[in-house]
Amino acid sequence: MTSGYLRFPHIHGDQVVFVADDDLWLTTVAGGRAHRLTAEHVPVRSPRFSPDGTKIAYVLGEPGNQDLWVLDLDGGRRRLTWLSARRMQVSGWADDKHILMASMHNEALRALSWVYSVSLDGDVERKPWGPAMSAAIHPDGRVAVVSPNFRGPEHWKRYRGGMANRVWVSIADGKDWSRVLPQETASLTGATWWRDRLIFTSDLGARLPKSVKDQGQVWSVRPDGTDLRNHTHHTFEQGYCRDATTDGQRVIYHARGQIYWMQNLDSKPRRLNVKLALGAPDQQTVEGTDRLDGIAPDHGGDGSLLVWRGQAWFLTHRSGPARALSDLPGVRIREAIPLGRSGKGIWATDAEGEDCLEIVQLDGDGDPRRICHGAVGRVLALAACQDGSRVAVASHDGAIHAVDVAAGTARRVGLSAGGEATGLTFSPDGRYLVWREALRGEGAVGRLVGHDFSENKGFTLTRGRFNDFSPTFSLDGKYLWFLSSRNIDPAYDELGFDLGFTNTVRPYVIPLRAEDPAPFGPSADGWAISDGDDADKKGAAHDRSEGEETKQESLVLEVEGAEDRMVPLPVPAGRYDQLMPTSGGIAWRRLNPYAGVLGSGRPPGSESKDTVEAFDLSRRKSTVLVEACDDAAVSGDGKQLIVRNGDELWVQGSDARPEDDEARITVDLGRLRRTQQPRDEWRQMFDENARLMRDHFWREDMNGVDWAAACAAYRPLIEEITTHDDLVDVLEETVAELNTSHAYVIPPHGEGDQRVAWLGAEFRRNSKGEIVIARILDGESSDPMARSPLRAAGVAARPGDVILAVDGRLTAEVPDINALLLGAAGKPVELTLVRGRMKRRVAVVPVESEGPLLYHEWVAARAARVEKKSNGRVGYLHVPNMMAQGWAEFHRLIDEASRKEAVVVDVRYNGGGHTSSLVLERLSRKVVAWGMGRHHQDAEPYPFQGMRGPVVFVTNPYAGSDGDIITAAAQNLKLGPVVGERSWGGVIGIDGRFDLVDGTVVTQPRYAFALDKQGFGVENHGTVPDIPVELSPADWEGGVDRQLDVAVAEALARLQKKAAAKPPVLPPPAFR
Repeated sequence: MTSGYLRFPHIHGDQVVFVADDDLWLTTVAGGRAHRLTAEHVPVRSPRFSPDGTKIAYVLGEPGNQDLWVLDLDGGRRRLTWLSARRMQVSGWADDKHILMASMHNEALRALSWVYSVSLDGDVERKPWGPAMSAAIHPDGRVAVVSPNFRGPEHWKRYRGGMANRVWVSIADGKDWSRVLPQETASLTGATWWRDRLIFTSDLGARLPKSVKDQGQVWSVRPDGTDLRNHTHHTFEQGYCRDATTDGQRVIYHARGQIYWMQNLDSKPRRLNVKLALGAPDQQTVEGTDRLDGIAPDHGGDGSLLVWRGQAWFLTHRSGPARALSDLPGVRIREAIPLGRSGKGIWATDAEGEDCLEIVQLDGDGDPRRICHGAVGRVLALAACQDGSRVAVASHDGAIHAVDVAAGTARRVGLSAGGEATGLTFSPDGRYLVWREALRGEGAVGRLVGHDFSENKGFTLTRGRFNDFSPTFSLDGKYLWFLSSRNIDPAYDELGFDLGFTNTVRPYVIPLRAEDPAPFGPSADGWAISDGDDADKKGAAHDRSEGEETKQESLVLEVEGAEDRMVPLPVPAGRYDQLMPTSGGIAWRRLNPYAGVLGSGRPPGSESKDTVEAFDLSRRKSTVLVEACDDAAVSGDGKQLIVRNGDELWVQGSDARPEDDEARITVDLGRLRRTQQPRDEWRQMFDENARLMRDHFWREDMNGVDWAAACAAYRPLIEEITTHDDLVDVLEETVAELNTSHAYVIPPHGEGDQRVAWLGAEFRRNSKGEIVIARILDGESSDPMARSPLRAAGVAARPGDVILAVDGRLTAEVPDINALLLGAAGKPVELTLVRGRMKRRVAVVPVESEGPLLYHEWVAARAARVEKKSNGRVGYLHVPNMMAQGWAEFHRLIDEASRKEAVVVDVRYNGGGHTSSLVLERLSRKVVAWGMGRHHQDAEPYPFQGMRGPVVFVTNPYAGSDGDIITAAAQNLKLGPVVGERSWGGVIGIDGRFDLVDGTVVTQPRYAFALDKQGFGVENHGTVPDIPVELSPADWEGGVDRQLDVAVAEALARLQKKAAAKPPVLPPPAFR
């Protein structure tokens, strides 16, 4: 019986190498015990035997930091590349001394990987076979390549979009390419030679929409596309066939953590029964700062209730022990808060499967009590009234429930139909519950609503024209504070003619009673100077004696006219969040000063941190309490502020100042100590991911997929896996059964601090083996990410200069200059440069990727090509994504492009986002008039940057999501024809709302998209171009761009039919 979760096998004669437990293992086709070959315990991919069977090439590292290694079966291993690739895989060996690998590193364009030949000495040479994610060479020289996809087919099963893997075969080495099975829309993955046939894996047998359970199988075909054969017949229970490889005779692959092999293509698959000396994964130590997701102080600020990697703990702020309140293995706690002043805590738990509420004494005494199992949906937020008798719950479906704690019952008191309800807050007397109801724009606009428990009815406080959020009552119950985005004060755009709105938020206050004045500003009795009862009556809460509690009047909220009597605090509009009532007034987090989404406006090296400010009602003045933090919370009595900044946690008075170090009490998180068994956590993560998808998928019927059955089939694999990389693989395969885009599983651990850094140049070696600068990459001065370190002030490097040493280490003594730049991104590095007889030392700061530099070079080359092909008549725009970066690039190019007679809009490689409507709006502007001024050489078109003539779009399989939508919408709007190839085909949107207990992000495709013309048909299909131009591998080489050339020709042809708008000639004088 096989143990472990086995993947990525390769075969050579009787020997089999595979991956398990994040290492390489060796066995034979006879099975039995396998032997571990490596012991890094780091993710490994695609091992391949050398032709003579003495070596194994493989990829080592997390995605984003992957490199090629080779292992000698007689002993020893070595690293061959220093690329820190986002994705890399070994395709095989070109000969005994050269490995074929496909790598996506320093990518300028989304999703593209290229094939390289890497010698055992580490020389890397790109093969002229176009972009590919795998390649294979036949003994007679024929080459088969598979087009790239940034995901394997097992991660989007039964995919039929434009990025489906295509197989191309050349007659000779990289010449005369023909496509295999050109009419097939399914992915043909991992094609490799078996004698004179090509074998590959594919789910092409699944005829959608009916064959939704059909699996990927092993297939073969002749290179001319004839004699297609199916060699496996895996059922859903056996799993999806993956990564089939061969030694030219035998074939081997894996499915659901099991390895199967065939003696030849005419034999039946046999499961490889192999034993690994693997037990349960080692116990894992959880650090005190690891996934500290929630910090909720008690009433007096003496301690806090913590959510610490899925468990509930209570930690005193000064000295004292840490106390576990709910620490069951394989259970996740969320949204923990004190249950008012009852001395208890309450939180959501999945201890019984579906969410329920658990109540525990904060002193740890007594047994936990669980209520409302399955009655409140997935809990997103909790709030408790002061006496702990009632709890409000915001659920995943927009429902707001009120829970009677004593009875353990829940009833719905509201529904936020436009998205999640947020900002739950009780009045101090418990009569009123107020929250933010999401309305429009996927929750971007919200209003304040509530429920009166005395009258048992709901009410609406604000109209919902603006975004109102973060409501909270004052401690005395007289006022409702909230934030609102109502500062409608436009600012002129500094790059073009436009007006926009930023810094729109201010804190506001509504007195509950219409006759009460605001706690600042004019009143009939003026602003009291004296202390005493009179001042107290006017809201001067600061005059209470030490230890005296806030007096709570039972006030009636006058709903009518509430929005009319709202008053802004006398603070500037800005970016605010998280109002917190204090004993002296109100505090808030001011978000870091707005410097743009990309952050390029911030000083280099500066941290983006929030501040905590407060408005003191007695002084009628705002002050800064904390200068930099990640989060903050106020104790129930409003007197203590708990602050987190990085790994630091401290307590200070809610009126303390940043410079008052003695007022700070550092909270020792080192008192939090525990270990856990990873598999306990993995079981919980699997089940939670299943519930998240069930509750948030865009259709309640899961689009016809039996989701419960799919999860039941994959859950037993959790007992076989031994690493987090295994877990991610299982989760990805599970969600892939939904046959949909945007179902991602993104692990939390980073790429490591030993990633390669780059100098923004190309290099060669001289006869001494020293590194010589061959070319310095061009940059873009408006993009801080696209500047070569060698062009920085004071460096003055030139092509031909020798880099003698890096940080004093000779370049001639290392296999690759990047070996001297591990972990150096963003850090000063010393280069010793030699030019002739002159030697000098300079400091440079390497970058983490040359991708931005290469991207801007690519755009400049496209623009120059369009200029040349059209004789200056056609402009060029490239939009790399529909996010801030793409919007920035659009504005770099739009002014020059719009002045031409026609415009080519290139959305190839567009990574998606949410700004396609903004881009389309701009491209919809048509010039209808001209403005002319004396002494101005050129007339100005109206509207600003409008299109003078035709617009032609270019797309390809690597444009997706909002990159699909823009061309499909352009067809609906008849803005212009679309040239190129069918796009990715993924338009079911996500929001990245949820993560699992260890920080693994899981997405739920929850926002469907339908167009007038295509309906829902763009999903899993893509935008079909009006003018198809398919590229073969040869089209990618030699500096040609057929798709762009066709787009230019189409623009010129349309100009031939209808000339572009041009300014009129001035008429004769009107008065003669």
